[in-house]
Formats: sequence, C-alpha cells, structure tokens
Amino acid sequence: MASKRLKRTMRGAMTAGVVIAAVTFAAPGATADPSTSSGSSDPMGTYDQLSQQADALNEQLNDANTQLAAKQAEQVQAKAAQAAAEAQEQTAQGQEDQFRASVDNLTAASFEGARMDQLSALLTGESARDYLDRSTDLQNLAATNYAVLAKYQAAVDAAAASAAKAEAAAQQAQDAINAAQALMQQVQQKSAQLNQQLAQVSQAMGGLSASDRAQLSSIGPNLVVVPPPGVRGRMVMAALSKRGKSYVWGAAGPSSFDCSGLVLWAYAQAGVTGIPHSSSAQSEMGTAVSKDDLEIGDLVFFGSPVHHVGIYVGNGYMVDAPETGEVVRIQPIWPSGYEGARRLD
Repeated sequence: MASKRLKRTMRGAMTAGVVIAAVTFAAPGATADPSTSSGSSDPMGTYDQLSQQADALNEQLNDANTQLAAKQAEQVQAKAAQAAAEAQEQTAQGQEDQFRASVDNLTAASFEGARMDQLSALLTGESARDYLDRSTDLQNLAATNYAVLAKYQAAVDAAAASAAKAEAAAQQAQDAINAAQALMQQVQQKSAQLNQQLAQVSQAMGGLSASDRAQLSSIGPNLVVVPPPGVRGRMVMAALSKRGKSYVWGAAGPSSFDCSGLVLWAYAQAGVTGIPHSSSAQSEMGTAVSKDDLEIGDLVFFGSPVHHVGIYVGNGYMVDAPETGEVVRIQPIWPSGYEGARRLD
C-alpha cells in the first residue's frame, strides 16, 4: 500500500508539472482518498479506511457544534428581544391606564350633564357674542376630548403590539432552546461515535510497519508557492507554516489541527475572524469556483455531504490536515470525492 501511495503521488507531481524545490522525505506520502482504502488484509488500507471515517465523524461533530453555538446565540437574542418587548408592554400598559382615567372622567361628565352641545349654547346664550364664546369653548373641549381618546387608543394599540411581540419572541426563544437541546444530544452522540472510531484507528495504527508510520509523518513536497496579494495570500502562507503539526480532531491550532480547524486558524492569522469550525459550513461561504478556475487560496471540499476541506496551493496540490495520526501536509487534490471549491474573498 505504501508503494502504491508513493507512485500515485509521484505521478500526480509529474502530471501537474509542479516546480519542486526539495522533497522533505524520500516518500512524500499523499493521503489516500476514500476510494483507495482496502480490506483488513492490508494494514495501511485498513488504517486509511478507519481514519477517513473518523475524519468524517469529526467534521459532523464540528458542524453540530457550530449549529449548536448559533442556536444558543439565537436563544440569547430572542430572550433579550422578549425582555425588551415585555418592558415596552408594561410602559404601554401604564400609558393605557393613565389615559383610561381621563376617558372615564369624560364619560362621567357626559352622563352628569356637564357636556353642552351647539344647540344648548344657542338657546341659553344672551347675545351673539355669548354664543360665539360658548361655541369656541365647546370646540376646544371637543378637541381636548378627541386628543385624549386618540392617545388612549394609541396606548391600547401599543400595548397590544408589544404583547404580541413579546409572545413571538418568547416562542422564538423556546424554539431555539428546543433546537439547542436536540443539537446537544446530537453532539453527545457524535462524540461517542467518534471516540469509538478513534479507538479503532489507534488499534489499526498499531499494525502499521515502520515505513507506513513514516508516511504518516510526511509533510509532502516543498513546493514553490507564490501567494496572491491580500487575505488569501496571507492565509495560505499561514497554513503552509504549520506543515508537520499533528492532526487532532476538534483542534484549531496553534500546535494541532483538524481540516476545518486549519482553515479557521489560517484565516484568523490573515485578520479574518468568524470562520466556522466546520467544513460543511465553510462549503457554503464565499462564491463557487470551478475546478478549472482554481486559484491559490481557494478552499477545496470533499465528500457528500462535505466532510473534508483543503486549501489549494496551485498545480493540483492542496495543503490540509488530513486524518487522525497524520500531520498537516501538502498533497495532490484527492482524485475522488471532490465536491467543489469556494473563494472566500
């Protein structure tokens, strides 16, 4: 298996026509893609198969954790919106109570005969001037009454709207809580599955030969990579500086990484934060790029659903954190399982 991996890597290098400054190890072992795994009669094939499965489980766990964090943040926002809406409801309710008292006074005055109309003003007036004065007073009183009633109605409407808003926010918060709880169960389940898978990988690693183990620690060929200007260039150089660092599931640097953790860390060194720790989530960012139009710094994704990511470094090669037991390295883009590429800037 080791010789097959070496031949495949060398053929890839010759086909790509890449300029190789130096080869760090005699065997620049490219990690086998899932289709090259074989049965238990081949220790390296068994190890590859199990570690690929562990990598996929790890990225599923990363994705579940990413979704969980988003739901928890949504829950916090919904709770804050609910509290604000309830405060608005209380304020509006207080205003409603205040204007209700004024409305009640107007109503009582009407029943007690305190209100006059235009006809009574005319009949009881002693002169035209007296009538005009009383008529003006009636108009002012009507305007005042109308303003009070309008304010009261506005307060009632505001209280009702705030109550509805608070109710909707409370439901949104509860939905987020329910989703977060479901995701938490998923995280716990994926963690248990991953731990079981890693135990199998560790057992399979014990059956590897010395030469096989040497392949796992290979950082691949030292390519001449000319980074583009800007964020992508800084990100690529940051990732390349971590060749030889161990793959550890769930790790995002600075001394160990998983595949999406390497992307997250490299972008952070380039000044870009907020990259999710999930190859699946990363595969939905930026803009899609065809395989023929790949540029240095593009992210390349594998699996359906996506469970692995690498950083393109030119001439058909990528730098990535491959699998459990291996290290960050340069290797050819996996020939199978390729899902697509994204450009984040």
